[in-house]
Amino acid sequence: MPVTTVGIAGITGRLARLITHHLLSINPSVKIKGYCRDLSKTSTSPILSSPDNPNITIAQGDPYDPPALRRFVSGCDVVICAFHGDSRLMTEGQKLLIDACEAEGVKRYVAGDWTLDYDKLKFGEHPQKDAQKIVKGHLQEEGRTVKGVHILIGAFYETFWSDYFGVFRPGGEQEGVIMRYWGTGEEIWEGLSYDDAAKFTAEVALDEEAVGVKTFLGDRKSTKQLAVEFEEVYGVTPTLECLGTVEELQAKMEATRAKEPQNIFAWLADNYQTYIMNGQTYVPAKLDNGRYLDVKPATFKEFLQDHKIEELNGLYTKAAADI
Repeated sequence: MPVTTVGIAGITGRLARLITHHLLSINPSVKIKGYCRDLSKTSTSPILSSPDNPNITIAQGDPYDPPALRRFVSGCDVVICAFHGDSRLMTEGQKLLIDACEAEGVKRYVAGDWTLDYDKLKFGEHPQKDAQKIVKGHLQEEGRTVKGVHILIGAFYETFWSDYFGVFRPGGEQEGVIMRYWGTGEEIWEGLSYDDAAKFTAEVALDEEAVGVKTFLGDRKSTKQLAVEFEEVYGVTPTLECLGTVEELQAKMEATRAKEPQNIFAWLADNYQTYIMNGQTYVPAKLDNGRYLDVKPATFKEFLQDHKIEELNGLYTKAAADI
């Protein structure tokens, strides 16, 4: 049976709104059931508040309310979890949502992933990814009928160019553009834009045969390669600055974690970058891009060509601003 109804938990989020947009672009007749904690947030989203989208219905509810979750997922062919929050939400919240899907006979559950290959990490190495490992295990418990779908994309382009990783510094008139790196500068960054991740997710949701791990990338480039492409696009030569070895990055991250374990923002970006730069979490070489040929993901260079230099730092917070 074709997919006719898609549930999106956390529908007011940036990625969720983009997914909603692309679901309707692919199949205007698809029914979308949304779930969120605060209905007032839908008023700022053109796609969620428009009366021209009668196929979208949104319920307000708590992510820890099993009866409400069951009402939300009832009748859905697939449920996408677009939760974004603390470890409790990403573990207990998802477990409850999965259990609701199981109880209501939902066939597939798209987990709240969109990240690097966390299966290659041990518990505790990257605390933010422990939740995804736990959720994947929950979906694989014996006897489950709901099938898990896990989408891996490396890092979002928007995050790469933001202040988050500290790689790109637009600089002022005096210092100019700076690109910083740990290691040799030849270590690879893998990624995809928010919009392309949403396109692939919409395709996966509507593909009833899509289960298990699905991997999508737009590009793979080193910091030094990206500096060359940056110059080609903008005519500006970035200054390359080495911050140390990858081993020194890991030591710095672990020391900060040990000193301030509760201050996650003091070490989280270094945690991500450590396990990207050491090659441990690269996504599987065999991509699923070819399954959905209508999606033409942008490369790093094409992404730059679509944006001005002064926009790059803020793109992470502006994704889906007009959706």
